[in-house]
Amino acid sequence: MVVLVVVAVAVGVTAGFVHRTRVELLGLSVPIGMAAALGGVLGVVLLTRRWARSRLAVAVVGAAVAVPVLVLSQFRGEGDLVVVEDGWGLTLLGGTALVLTAGLVVPISAYHGGAAQPHRDPVPDSRAVP
Repeated sequence: MVVLVVVAVAVGVTAGFVHRTRVELLGLSVPIGMAAALGGVLGVVLLTRRWARSRLAVAVVGAAVAVPVLVLSQFRGEGDLVVVEDGWGLTLLGGTALVLTAGLVVPISAYHGGAAQPHRDPVPDSRAVP
């Protein structure tokens, strides 16, 4: 869990700095930074759900992602911001919140190939079948 929290903090900080990155491709401005930022948040959430299989773990990891993003959206003493209050910054904040919320509300069985499988005892039934 500690490793997931450290990775989540790194994803949150990285997302704050790369969300505005764009690449010109065939005359179009492609927002690869926003895709990478939200993809990183989604990856951490899916990884947490896969390894920890707990909504509480997703909440802890979600806080570890959200805190750096929120801190980077606050004014510093020098008056500058990393996550600015514009379309890009609000998309990052809202997208992060949306991904974290989806990670909390989607049932765990959806991450593990459908309906939850009943537990089966590996020892066969000892009763003789005629």
